[in-house]
Amino acid sequence: MSENCAHGLIAGYAVDGLDPEEAVATERHLAECEDCRRDLVEFRETLVRLAYAESDRPSEAVWTRVRAAAERTRQEAPLVEVPAPDGTVTELSTRLRWRRRMPWLLTAACALVAVVLGGGLWSMERSMDDMRRESSQVEALLSAPDTSIHEGPLGEGARATAYTSYEMDALMFVVEGLPDAPEGMAYQMWYVDPDDDMRSAGMLTPTEEGLHSGMAKDMGSPVQVGVSLEPEGGMPEPSGQPMKFDL
Repeated sequence: MSENCAHGLIAGYAVDGLDPEEAVATERHLAECEDCRRDLVEFRETLVRLAYAESDRPSEAVWTRVRAAAERTRQEAPLVEVPAPDGTVTELSTRLRWRRRMPWLLTAACALVAVVLGGGLWSMERSMDDMRRESSQVEALLSAPDTSIHEGPLGEGARATAYTSYEMDALMFVVEGLPDAPEGMAYQMWYVDPDDDMRSAGMLTPTEEGLHSGMAKDMGSPVQVGVSLEPEGGMPEPSGQPMKFDL
């Protein structure tokens, strides 16, 4: 895979939109390319911003126009035969297919982000004032000069990303892959201090697509974030041993 092609797949990789072969090639490229690693972090930050943004469901008229435009649009370039110097014939569309595919991959990645995260937003029972306040807090955290990003596994099968700022004394925690909480239960976050004491950091909010996220203040200097299943509304201390994520 060429370097340009690898650059063009970072957005798709950020939303798990690549096929296995492309994902493996992209991971090899990320290990060698600092620019793409930085781009990947920025794409994921954008995902979080979208998760807390306001969203309005498009009207049916919009979808009607989109469908009509799609039906009128050619989906593949016509086959053009180009003679090579040795007299053989090459299909131009084959040579250009990958180059043409790159902007479509980026477009598809953006569309996937909007659909996945937007669908979850419609299901959130929050007031507009709450959403504006949380969106402002998230933007402030992500733009803080000392914000750090931590990524890794949480328990079995889940992965977490933590955004921390000591200047803002705040943390945002996003988890993918947690099982749905049983009725009447919810996931609660805990600050784990160096002496292993635990302080409540609030509740994680679920979406229909399997993401759980939470924003917490009064961070202090924890060494880990814990997550445990508790009764809705939270508990003053964990009822069992939390899953832990290193900061």
